[in-house]
Amino acid sequence: MRPTRRQFAQGMAVGLAGLVLPPAVASSAVAAPQGPNPRSGRGLDERAIQDALDAVVQWPAVGAVCSVVGPAGRFDTASGTRGLHANAPARANSVARIASVTKGMVATVALQEVEHGTLSLDSTIGDVLPGLWPDIEDRVTLSMLLNHTSGMPDAIWVIMRGQSLFELDFDELADVVSRSYGQRELVELAKQADWWFEPGTDYGYSNTGYVVVEMMVEAVTGRRMPELIRDRVFRPAGMHRTRLEHGTLVRGAEMQDAAVRPREGKALETIDQSIFASAAAVNTTAADVTRFYQALMRGELVSQQTVDLMVTPVGPAAQAGYGYGLFLVADPAPEHAGEVLVGHDGAGFGSVSLALCSRDGERAFAFTYIGRPYWQEGWDEVFAKELALMRTAFVVNAADAPASRDRLVRGGAAASRRAVADLAARGARLV
Repeated sequence: MRPTRRQFAQGMAVGLAGLVLPPAVASSAVAAPQGPNPRSGRGLDERAIQDALDAVVQWPAVGAVCSVVGPAGRFDTASGTRGLHANAPARANSVARIASVTKGMVATVALQEVEHGTLSLDSTIGDVLPGLWPDIEDRVTLSMLLNHTSGMPDAIWVIMRGQSLFELDFDELADVVSRSYGQRELVELAKQADWWFEPGTDYGYSNTGYVVVEMMVEAVTGRRMPELIRDRVFRPAGMHRTRLEHGTLVRGAEMQDAAVRPREGKALETIDQSIFASAAAVNTTAADVTRFYQALMRGELVSQQTVDLMVTPVGPAAQAGYGYGLFLVADPAPEHAGEVLVGHDGAGFGSVSLALCSRDGERAFAFTYIGRPYWQEGWDEVFAKELALMRTAFVVNAADAPASRDRLVRGGAAASRRAVADLAARGARLV
């Protein structure tokens, strides 16, 4: 069964609602700007960023980490605590689960294989993994899996028995997320649902599609994804506190996921990330996420031609502004009106993340909070504060404008409204 619009809005969505982007942006590459980028020489308004982050960390949100980087400098910070029942404060270098922000990193590894010639965007599941999904595997390409146009159903939807997150019992939730799942087991679970649509004819967000991407990459390289992504993405980008974990281990100062309702909260002490596999199993710091996006956008992990492919929504994915592991939203900074940011969000069982970067890699933002609301009003309240933080981060981080607090309330209203609308259109979803 394919999720309905109502289920998308209730937080069990396994698809994206579609971004409102100009046709020219949705259908063409966002090329890296040519020539030097002017620098203001002024520092970031750290107080404005901290105030916006502190505003997020009020019930139901428990704690948060944030990184903002640009021509004016870098600011890594935190707010709140590291868990629902924890006294230990969140720290700027605390490790958190970033859910589907993982997808851009995994897409990078897959496209490295395209550059190496071991895969192509037209490679089908049947070419690489014959017998994995008979009857349809020869019609599903790597390109379709990367931009969610394959129609592949999502195992998570099956695991959750089609329920909205808002309807789940917390004890049942804790049990489900503590189990271990193999790659092929996730594929077999997904097969219990009907294929959503003819491959390449529509858009439907599928985490299982990225599980199959992982399997294809491992098949052609003979190596496991956690080691591949470590050697080819994390280390080259300087992401020294980042791991892709298929088990329950989160190294470092963990931000513990928590699910929250008005009169109850559940610390998710054990999350076996094999439920996500390469769709959403990276644990990292906010600073490492901004390092990833800067390295990617600057062509340090794949060529600029490949980055252009990643940020170019094609076919049915254009309706969602989704490229390969990355989506596009309007830049809220008045000085960059008409431009877009590229990145991804992540909605785990007990945490929510957002990461965005300018195409030239100059300005980047990453954020994760724990204490995911499991009711609509709570979700809407925190989401509004999350967007305000994102807007603050980019408005005070414009390269050619003073970093002053009054710029948050004057000018650029249209650009900010556009950025908020783009992200709000995506809705609350799982991973």
